[in-house]
Parts: sequence; structure tokens; C-alpha cells
Amino acid sequence: MQSDLERYGAAMLTGNVDACARIEQKHDLYGYPPEIVCIGLRAVADGQDMNAAIDDYVRGET
Repeated sequence: MQSDLERYGAAMLTGNVDACARIEQKHDLYGYPPEIVCIGLRAVADGQDMNAAIDDYVRGET
């Protein structure tokens, strides 16, 4: 089964903005730049706290 990160990447590559938006909305990431969305989705896929991963990234701690 594909993770949302994998589905998001595939949707980005094919230009399927509707699929991207649905995944972003599912994880309360709608409106964030794709780079931040990917950080959050990677954390979810790895079983980590999404918000902490994003905060660490923004602070330059990753």
C-alpha cells in the first residue's frame, strides 16, 4: 500500500493538483509549500510527529 507521501509525489509529477490538495487537506497541510508538505508526510510515513518534524526543519535542525 502506498503512503500518502508516495501518492503526493506521484500526483506532483503528473500535475494532479486535486490529488495533492486532498492529501494536504487530510493532514492539515493545505496551503503549505510542497517542500514542507513532504517533510510532514515523510514524518507520518516514518511514524514520527509531523508537526515536530516541520518545526525542526524550519528551525534548521534537520
